[in-house]
Amino acid sequence: MKELTKEQLLAISLLSTSPLVNKYYLTGGTLLSHRYLHHRLSLDLDFFTDQPVIFKEINNWINILRKKGNFTNITNQKIYDRWEFLLEGKNPLRIEFVYYSHDKKTIKKRVKFLGVYIDSLEDIAANKIISLMDRNEPKDLFDIYYLLTQKKYTPDKLLLLCKKKFDIKFTQNLFWSECLKSLPLLTTLKPLILKKNKDLLIRKIQDYFKSESNTYLQTIINE
Repeated sequence: MKELTKEQLLAISLLSTSPLVNKYYLTGGTLLSHRYLHHRLSLDLDFFTDQPVIFKEINNWINILRKKGNFTNITNQKIYDRWEFLLEGKNPLRIEFVYYSHDKKTIKKRVKFLGVYIDSLEDIAANKIISLMDRNEPKDLFDIYYLLTQKKYTPDKLLLLCKKKFDIKFTQNLFWSECLKSLPLLTTLKPLILKKNKDLLIRKIQDYFKSESNTYLQTIINE
């Protein structure tokens, strides 16, 4: 359980015994690490739903979590179809509740893990491609590296999953370009990396993306 904090485990446990368990499912980087890759820490929890988020429901649950977890303060904000909560205390916890509309597909049926419904690896992989394209955050590149090397996905397979789920087609040219953009930022992930030799791992990841992107470029040139 080293990828989850005591506060995250408490939140998941409380959701599993709440009526909200049938409305929300866990996804995102925390699930990706704890269930599938075991490669880094993630300090938040992302709960998605295919129904509109009702603030009163989740706020009542958040207040129960506050008491159980001895959090000292709660702040929240609404951004489009998501509510973000920051529970402050000795070990702060950020939780998002996100409305994920029906017109977007789910690649695989969700199953239960730790008492809550969770996203499949394929669905999270597709989400990671969207995140890579939308924001220049090194955690997405770090996750994609492990999807490519540990789970043996290919860039084409990741892009195909993204097309299947979101009906958005990205080229490999764009994929490698976005990957290279994030390389200089990998050092900011050191506090979240679980491996002991963090500098060596970062250099390995940087070398991997430089080499693979160059190989792809040479293939295009030689066509």
